[in-house]
Amino acid sequence: MNGLKNCTFIIPFRIDCPERQRNLSFVLHWLAHIDAKIALIEADTISRIDKTSFTENISYRFVEDHNPIFHRTHYINTLLEQSNTDVVSIWDADIVTKYEQIEEAVQNIMKGNTLTYPYHKECIMLSPEDTEKFLKTEDFTCINHQESHPIINRTFCGGAFFVNRQKYLSLGGENEHFIGWGPEDAERLRRVQIMKHPIKWTVKGNAYHLYHPRNENSRFFDEKTAIELRKEFVKICCMNKKELHEYIKTSLKQSI
Repeated sequence: MNGLKNCTFIIPFRIDCPERQRNLSFVLHWLAHIDAKIALIEADTISRIDKTSFTENISYRFVEDHNPIFHRTHYINTLLEQSNTDVVSIWDADIVTKYEQIEEAVQNIMKGNTLTYPYHKECIMLSPEDTEKFLKTEDFTCINHQESHPIINRTFCGGAFFVNRQKYLSLGGENEHFIGWGPEDAERLRRVQIMKHPIKWTVKGNAYHLYHPRNENSRFFDEKTAIELRKEFVKICCMNKKELHEYIKTSLKQSI
């Protein structure tokens, strides 16, 4: 697929199980058909990534990080600030969508939207069996929708999204108060809405989440962290545009 040279896919990751490595290798293979840059950042005690799946359009950086909580929002911001394309996609290591949905999401950014999604508000969680079948066939029709189910029963807004880089950075980029797994996807959407920036989903099509075990970076780290992250989300949701503008200027970024 051509025409995406002005787009960078950024993927921050930490490999905590063999399935994560398998999924990331497949996602890199899937995105290799797109004429775009791919920027990876691995944050862990040691590098675990299998680099044999790398292609020439991939840049890779390892950061030694001994924190058991993967501070994904911080590493997204690091890559956002380093990117030099107008369009940036933040992509999970376990998400796949159809190519035409990716192209539509990029076009929606080029039409003036600040935040776009390469799916129509739904993500299907693939079963282990459907994941294996899809990885072998690369055929969406092999998915058994009776065994694989939507992740949530409301509008999905995570997994993969595209931004106008400059506009999104002007809105603070990622909120680094969200450490580890939490409601950062919903917060991002709500913050962009409060600031009155345009948002668009594709007309049709799902996102698909490849199976992996739910380890410590796929759930709230502990009850204290869960409470703090929920408080941050509610605080953002309760702000008006002026209040949020001031908060963005002073409070979204953290040093680690």
